[in-house]
Amino acid sequence: MKKLLFIMDTFPVGGIAKSLLSLFNEIEGKYQIDFLIMEQEGLLIPLIPKSINILPEQLEREFRDPHPKRVFKNLKTLGFRRWVKWVGYSLSCCWARLTGGLHKHICAMDTYIGKHTKKIDKHYDAAIAYAGGRCIYYLVENVDADVKIGYVHSDYLVNETDFMLYKADRKYYPYLDHIVTISQKCVDSLKQKFPDLADRCCVVENICSVKTIRNMAARGEGYMDGFDGFRISSLVRFDIYTKGLDLAVAATKILKDKGKNFRWYILGDGEQRPSLEELIVENGISEYFILLGAKVNPYAYLKDSDIYVQTSRIEGKSVSLDEAKALAKPVVVTCFPSVFDQFEDGKTALIAEMTAEDVANKIEQLMEDEQLRNCLSKNLQAEKVGNEEQAQIFESLLETY
Repeated sequence: MKKLLFIMDTFPVGGIAKSLLSLFNEIEGKYQIDFLIMEQEGLLIPLIPKSINILPEQLEREFRDPHPKRVFKNLKTLGFRRWVKWVGYSLSCCWARLTGGLHKHICAMDTYIGKHTKKIDKHYDAAIAYAGGRCIYYLVENVDADVKIGYVHSDYLVNETDFMLYKADRKYYPYLDHIVTISQKCVDSLKQKFPDLADRCCVVENICSVKTIRNMAARGEGYMDGFDGFRISSLVRFDIYTKGLDLAVAATKILKDKGKNFRWYILGDGEQRPSLEELIVENGISEYFILLGAKVNPYAYLKDSDIYVQTSRIEGKSVSLDEAKALAKPVVVTCFPSVFDQFEDGKTALIAEMTAEDVANKIEQLMEDEQLRNCLSKNLQAEKVGNEEQAQIFESLLETY
């Protein structure tokens, strides 16, 4: 039985983690699987199949904060040898921030963590960095495996984080046997950015198990607020710019000012929650734009919503949109480049321009036209949504040359 290692930095409620869970459910029992989560945090960890061996953290928590003010405190907790590495890490990050700003700082953090996180003393038939940045750098620097696979879950040409890491990616990607991304648009971007590695770039879509989603929707707990108006839902990480939450807030205010009877429920969380809460208060929409937090099982909420809305500026291939499709929810979605890999405007979704005004207009259109909502749902029901066969494509990458 082949030995596999998967690597992620954290395991929060989000599309990447849910996609990996679906992959685990498809391949468990066929392989001996170790799973390294660099920082063992996330609501989805209890859902990892019992047959998956979760390894101990290999990175001390002191490395999460490179600020020099922690220098003496960390000497007490790390021990001298690891403290010396932390001091080098701290100085490298500070210098990068001073000389190159945020993007150089992030690059310094990821490269240093990737290189100096403790090695795993074991050989694997294949090792998979299921997230980019530090996970790929750790894979290349510290893992002994016959096949090394790195995942890029975004459109490399438009994702600001990818731009920040380009210099390091240029160094490490040549050591990967396969560079996997999640849609045709994303693989085209990778090939454009790394033309010399084009033959290693391939697509393995995020796996969406329709059966699992529908079963969880049927047994989960949904809305408990007794509201009898129009319900909108979104599954999203609280990244205001990337996920277009500023557009969602502004669209909510437009609809509120028109006197519409609705609530927009946001299922998710993130570090920018305080900033988002301020934005909600500033726009006077606290009773309309409801932050429900992250849910291990959000699907009952989606099932009980009238429509699903996603206002992202940047996506690879959105897992949450596939989940909404699995439940045949009418969708309003913004026109980020890869959206056309998932939807046909006017047939399976209403695709809005990247403005609050057009998002509000599209939502209002669905609010007022039940026949259009039913038509979108019927067309989604006729589409093939599940793609469990993508696990077979993934497994084909595990073979040595």
